[in-house]
Amino acid sequence: MSKIHLLIIVITVFFIWAIFFRLDFVEIIDLKIMDLFYKLRGRINIKPDVVVIGIDEYSLSALEVEGDTWPWDREVYGKLLEKVFEDGAKVVAFDVSFTEPGAEETDSYFASTLLMYQNVVLGTYLINEKGTYLSYDERLRKRIEENTNYLDFAYKMTNFKEFALLNPFKIYKIRPIYEPFSVAAYSATYEIGSLDADGVVRRMPLLVVEGWSMENGISSGILPHMNIIAAALYLGIDPTDLILDFSKKEVIMKEKNIKFDNSGYMHIWFYGKGKEIFKEIPSYDVIRGKFEKGTFKDKVVIVGYTATAKGLYDLRITPFSNDEAGVFIHANAIQNIINGEYIKPISPFYNSIIFAIIMLLVSLLSLFNKRLINTFLLLIPFIFISISFIIFSQKIYISTFHTFFATLLVGSVKTLGDFLKENAEKRRMKEFLYRYVPDIVADNLLKQGELKLGGETRNVVVLFSDIKGFTSRSEKLSPEEVVSFLNVYLTRMSEIIRYKYNGTIDKFIGDAIMAIFGAPISYEDDIDRALKCALDMRKELKKLDEELGLDLDSGIGIHYGPAIVGNIGAPFRMDYTCIGDTVNTASRIEHLTREIDAEIIVSEEIVNRTNNFIFEYVGSYSVKGKSIQLNLYKLISEKLNT
Repeated sequence: MSKIHLLIIVITVFFIWAIFFRLDFVEIIDLKIMDLFYKLRGRINIKPDVVVIGIDEYSLSALEVEGDTWPWDREVYGKLLEKVFEDGAKVVAFDVSFTEPGAEETDSYFASTLLMYQNVVLGTYLINEKGTYLSYDERLRKRIEENTNYLDFAYKMTNFKEFALLNPFKIYKIRPIYEPFSVAAYSATYEIGSLDADGVVRRMPLLVVEGWSMENGISSGILPHMNIIAAALYLGIDPTDLILDFSKKEVIMKEKNIKFDNSGYMHIWFYGKGKEIFKEIPSYDVIRGKFEKGTFKDKVVIVGYTATAKGLYDLRITPFSNDEAGVFIHANAIQNIINGEYIKPISPFYNSIIFAIIMLLVSLLSLFNKRLINTFLLLIPFIFISISFIIFSQKIYISTFHTFFATLLVGSVKTLGDFLKENAEKRRMKEFLYRYVPDIVADNLLKQGELKLGGETRNVVVLFSDIKGFTSRSEKLSPEEVVSFLNVYLTRMSEIIRYKYNGTIDKFIGDAIMAIFGAPISYEDDIDRALKCALDMRKELKKLDEELGLDLDSGIGIHYGPAIVGNIGAPFRMDYTCIGDTVNTASRIEHLTREIDAEIIVSEEIVNRTNNFIFEYVGSYSVKGKSIQLNLYKLISEKLNT
């Protein structure tokens, strides 16, 4: 198993585990990608069915001047109801609690107003812990427990046996609305519930499970949220007819079925920043009638604290704002329910299936070591996130971070690994080439990628050089002296061939040298370089004779023609070499230097392809392997005018 496939297995197992167990840091990053999608999508312009009446700083200060400091007298809310219902409002929901009695006269006025208009939902808060509730004074607990009107709106249920598979929003006790109000209006909690792992509001509970009523056998304790009741009233549905289907995980509202997740939450489809989507009218302007007629006609009106209400903190973080008033979150949720549009997150099971399939694809692609495949591997995370965004725009969210990060990591590691491997192979190839060709030629080959494994037929110049009578002379020397001389001689000749004339040394055979010009890289002046090289090799031999006090002579044969050039041999041992009739002919020509009075002999093919040298015709000769005699020439010198 390769390292990359081991990495893929480890990543796949880790992220599937993270998906099912909702690992916090992974989930947070995934949620931030959802927020990014919201930013990319931007604001959606809708014709809202919800209007916000703000309890803002302007209203607080205006009423304070008139002698009504916070908390306001209940008469304010009664007047507010009268104004909005007279203007045609269908439903009013209060994101304000009325759990305690106020002045008797104004409480009676407010209660009668509630009875008159009926379609009012009063929100209230929760007592989460049993211990907290038990710490209340016994007399207060008794009064609270006698008021169970809110339980009249408990959900009807179907497929209840699957309730055990959920992990819903559980609390111990709902703090009931002050009884004179609760008998005259609908009541439910306005709590937003548990925040996401990063403290951002993206969900709203559709159901709340009250432990106290279940514990005492009074009710199922499975109660709707204020937003569900408000939307139901707007749609003409009796809140007592709302049905929870635990199998399908949805609230059945006649034609509209609202999905919830394993925790009983609806995932809000935010239209934008609340104030930019929903009209907000200050409370003071409403009770004074300072609003355009028809503002509230056929609307759900929600009353609550706004961002300017100093001291009445109800600000939250949403994908569009770091200080969104809770009332606008409720407005968005109610609008979602009315429109039947909300985010449908893919379940952990299906997210895991999608993730596993993509990782399998990545694993299969990783078997190939092609640049095009590596490019595609690096594109996969960006293709996936683009597709995920398109799907998100259709209100479906796929967990994106897991797949994006995993495929990006694997693609990067694979590409980097292949890059390092390719560089290592290039270094090995470079070292291999440096044995035969000049550095600049080796660099060119690696840059152009022209070196091919196997052989190819090319026209080349082949040069053979040999020291005449060296075998007999070497018998008089010790092996160490022979090796020492050959090292010096071959080094001097190699430097001329490789570095001065960019020739390729094919092989050394004792004191003999075989060199190629025109492979692996061919130039226009291959023949001229080979001839100049031969002349300089002769000059260098004379210098060496003078330095060492020797009297050596060499013969050089040069021929031009087609030959097979390439890496030839076995997989475990191969040489970059040149074979064919041209090579054999050049070798035979070099041997003729012992019979002919000439140090450098070239073939007619060489003479016919250059005008820059002086040659002397020496005759036609038969060479082994050739049925036709060769016209041979002695290389005299380079022309002075070239």
